[in-house]
Amino acid sequence: MVIHLKKISVVFFVVLFITIVNSSVASAGAILSDLENQLMCKCDDKCGKVLINCTCSTADKNRKKFTKMLESGLTVDQIVQQQIEKYGETILSAPSKNGFNLTAWVIPFGAIMIGGIGIRKLVNGWVEKKKPAIELKNIEGDAASESGGEKSSEVTSSKYSRRLKDELDRLET
Repeated sequence: MVIHLKKISVVFFVVLFITIVNSSVASAGAILSDLENQLMCKCDDKCGKVLINCTCSTADKNRKKFTKMLESGLTVDQIVQQQIEKYGETILSAPSKNGFNLTAWVIPFGAIMIGGIGIRKLVNGWVEKKKPAIELKNIEGDAASESGGEKSSEVTSSKYSRRLKDELDRLET
């Protein structure tokens, strides 16, 4: 019974150790991926790709270098800061969200909003140009009905009815 309990304990600790090692390896891979997503590739080809998407030999060298840096205890932010000091802010895959770079985040949304407002005003202007003609006809009709002469709207209506009938007859023949 004691031997059986020892075997179970050994198996339990081996499985626990393997689980911890695998999770730390997976975690290290996720941290490296996070770092690669934040930085651009600085290869000789000037491919302009984010490091995680680049397949050149320079990107592979950088991955190995970053893996060693992470294993030495540096954090992602520290490595990114080192790269900014070495290459400038062009190494970042996205502009920082502070200072003048904030405009790179705000301007596109502002432009979309201003464009939407402009389009709305333009469309409203087109619609407003058509409304006065309709309202003018209604006003003329109201004036005619007030003066006791609803005949003008009836005349207009019968005129259009005749024209519609003539057009339909022409289409049928």
